[in-house]
Amino acid sequence: MSRISSVFVILWCLGQIESLAQPVDIRGFVSDSLTAQRIPFANVRIVGTTRGASSNNTGFYLIPSIGPGEYDVEASVVGYSRKSVHLLVRSGKPMQLDFQLSVKPVESEGVTVTSGRRHELREINTSVHILDREDLKVVPSIAQEDVFQALKMLPGIVSTSDVSSRFYVRGGAGDQNLVLLDGMKIYNPFHALGIYSVFDPDVVQNVETYTGGFPAGYGGRLSSVVDISSRDGRSDRLSGKASLNMLSSKVLVEGPLVSGTSIIVDVRKSLFSETFKRIVNQDVPVTFYDGFSKFNAQLPGGTKIDLSYLSSSDKLRFADPLEPDYLWSCSSISGSISDLIGGRVFVQASVYSSAYTANRDRKKSLNFTSAWTSVHEPGLRAQATYYTDSQNLFFFGFDFSFPKIEYDPTGNALSIKNRYDNFTDPVTWCRYQAHFDRTQVDIGLHIELGSLLAGEQDWEAVQPRINLSYEIFGNWKLKASAGTFSQRTITISNEDDVMPIFDAWIKIPAGISPERATHLVAGVEGNISPPVSLSFQTYYKRYSSLVVYNRNKVDDSDPDYISGTGDSYGLETMIRSSFSLVELYGAYSLGWTRLDNSGFVYYPRYDRRHHINLLAAIKALTNLNVNLKWEYGSGFPYSESLGYYDRLTLDPLGQPFQNATGKPYTYMGSKNSARLPSFHRLDLGVSFQFRILGISGSLDGQIINVYDNVNVFYFDRNTGEHTDMLHFFPSATITLEY
Repeated sequence: MSRISSVFVILWCLGQIESLAQPVDIRGFVSDSLTAQRIPFANVRIVGTTRGASSNNTGFYLIPSIGPGEYDVEASVVGYSRKSVHLLVRSGKPMQLDFQLSVKPVESEGVTVTSGRRHELREINTSVHILDREDLKVVPSIAQEDVFQALKMLPGIVSTSDVSSRFYVRGGAGDQNLVLLDGMKIYNPFHALGIYSVFDPDVVQNVETYTGGFPAGYGGRLSSVVDISSRDGRSDRLSGKASLNMLSSKVLVEGPLVSGTSIIVDVRKSLFSETFKRIVNQDVPVTFYDGFSKFNAQLPGGTKIDLSYLSSSDKLRFADPLEPDYLWSCSSISGSISDLIGGRVFVQASVYSSAYTANRDRKKSLNFTSAWTSVHEPGLRAQATYYTDSQNLFFFGFDFSFPKIEYDPTGNALSIKNRYDNFTDPVTWCRYQAHFDRTQVDIGLHIELGSLLAGEQDWEAVQPRINLSYEIFGNWKLKASAGTFSQRTITISNEDDVMPIFDAWIKIPAGISPERATHLVAGVEGNISPPVSLSFQTYYKRYSSLVVYNRNKVDDSDPDYISGTGDSYGLETMIRSSFSLVELYGAYSLGWTRLDNSGFVYYPRYDRRHHINLLAAIKALTNLNVNLKWEYGSGFPYSESLGYYDRLTLDPLGQPFQNATGKPYTYMGSKNSARLPSFHRLDLGVSFQFRILGISGSLDGQIINVYDNVNVFYFDRNTGEHTDMLHFFPSATITLEY
């Protein structure tokens, strides 16, 4: 062999050795071994190293740049048995490693009743809570399970009524909460005067709730984000569930269509109006239904396609012709696709359309006018995650939507007061999530292109978001977050309404700046002991622009709305623990909220100073669960009636002035200067599981307000008498499934 040939052979051998030494990516999906449903937030790690990753919301994970060798790769998530695979890495090509985890059997000891995954301790964000289906069901509920009733257990979230799932977060108004289902914006997520949400916990995979400082990618609202991900139908066999409670009935069917696909269909319908009347303590003839369906296909190579559809409708029809009727409905549909492209970029793209309509028919009412409102918002959303060699992550994406909002306050389409807004609302964002020894950082920009291009905002449309986490020792972390946020659409409602019925969305009128807020959050969290976790946070929110009613309006030429300001601040603490067959949860919130309307400063109706939630979930027997929940809240502010006087009508064609007595008029105290009595209530839930003739089922009983405490809802302006919230209220549910 010539000398030149020998050199070529040596170079070729060195090249082969180098290619064999190239690091590779280990990637794949984590799914349920029985149903094939993908599992989010699972931990995948290489045993004996610090390398690992968490699966995203579609169950995908990627561990970059692993050198050749033999490794044990392990996947784990609470509720499933841990699984380890011995892997030989020897090529320069990415290695696909999928995990199918089996459900962990219930044991007699050491059982965690709820999920207890403690996602919050692994997140960089300060104010995020991740709940799964079991978390949503462990809270005793009124007549039927509800997603939003469970969210009210979280610190910083309050409701002005114990029979309403409407909520307010850290001093923000109700329309400042962004509610998403599979990426679709839901404009009216409530049933029956707000008592229930339109989401059935049985179709929910998990709920990510941000109570402040949410990262780039979420926008258009000032206070919070509730991001709901639905679950896939099981693909191994046809399965069904039917349940009946004292308010409604439900039927759920799921199963495969063809190989690699599944579908789930869930429908609920109200049945017993008498139960609803007992809940609200009024003769309110409400009927409602909601339905959800989802089709998914998992193609070879990891591509996933989802089609989701939600529909709901409520009707409130009074027999009395002097009482107006109300009808409202919402629907949302989306199609999405997710896949890994280019080796390290995981993309999720969706096309969606959300709609909401509401109508108030005054009939012969003397106190109301007819009104109509609608929202229709189609859009396109795409987001991507880029995995780097250092395990740092880049997130980027866009959301182009085209809202059309109509509001007619008189119910007449020809009314000159009819509002119609048809605009473009594009946003884009980028984020960088990095790890530096003990420090984690998530920094990003959220850009509201729509308001920027429309001239509504200048630099305020470029909104920085940052979250920091520093590991002190063990898993104890110091956390901080800051960000700016804006909102272009609001609801027209009176915050003093005891139980609002008609919600109309509008775009903020021209000449008024979009609503804007700045969030500052700091806290510490970790484990006191392995089964006990503790978090403590303090926050401050500055509302530099809020749309408020013009208190000085005199004639039609004066604007209805002006720009106001406000601030909200407080502290929160939360503790969770699991001991053998008992899981305990406790949360305490202390907060202040003040609004400024052209120098007129007051506390809004949802300002609550102290709020405590305690929950105990007990595995009494193998097939028997007992849940206890106690809640305490200091009184909400209200405007006190100080007295009454007769106000003359000054009608020259009526009774002579010298003999006139006028009409009774209430003399009001300062706005929201008084406080209702404090609220407290104990709720009990018992669930018994059984199996007969191959059919599984459960009997669930709830008692709301076990010791029948009198909690004041509001005071009647005319009589001064108080109306109470829910008294002792038992209910039951039977569920059968196969």
